[in-house]
Amino acid sequence: MDKIRQHFEQLVPLTEEEWEDISKGFYKTECAKGELILSEGDVGDFIAFIETGLFRFYHVKDGSEKIITFWFSGDVFSEYRSYLTNTPSRNYIESMQDGVIWKLKKKHMSEMYEKHPKLDRLGRKVTERIYLKLADRIDSFLQDSPKERYLDLLNRNPKLVQEIPQYMIASYLGISPESLSRLKKRI
Repeated sequence: MDKIRQHFEQLVPLTEEEWEDISKGFYKTECAKGELILSEGDVGDFIAFIETGLFRFYHVKDGSEKIITFWFSGDVFSEYRSYLTNTPSRNYIESMQDGVIWKLKKKHMSEMYEKHPKLDRLGRKVTERIYLKLADRIDSFLQDSPKERYLDLLNRNPKLVQEIPQYMIASYLGISPESLSRLKKRI
């Protein structure tokens, strides 16, 4: 929980009372490799902080997985569209290795917004970061080459990238596994 508090404190300084109240809503979830944290059709009514692990956010179309993004230790994630609209997700979130996440339900956050106005600002800043990460991902697809996207992924977490299957990295980059193999040879 200390890492979560540090993360939040970077966004908005909290009093002991504010931290105590919001921290009551967190619950620890141990995730096994391959476990679905969210499935298509479920409502994503939580935000999660990754203590340890590696997670992928993806969509399945015509039997083919399309990787939207990867999340690493220290990241905060959510299926934000589902979170905001209380509608079923069209995507999946899966643990790619054993890990630990701390979930915070939307209902608890809403109660905290009413009780502590500063937490409303914290919630906004957390969700802005989630949005900006996805906006950066969209921009990357529109503006960067697959090579640039691959190098960015390597820079984010080179150790864990080695643990991601090549076909998933290729999907994330929007290229075929064969193209990824050629790209890696050129680097």
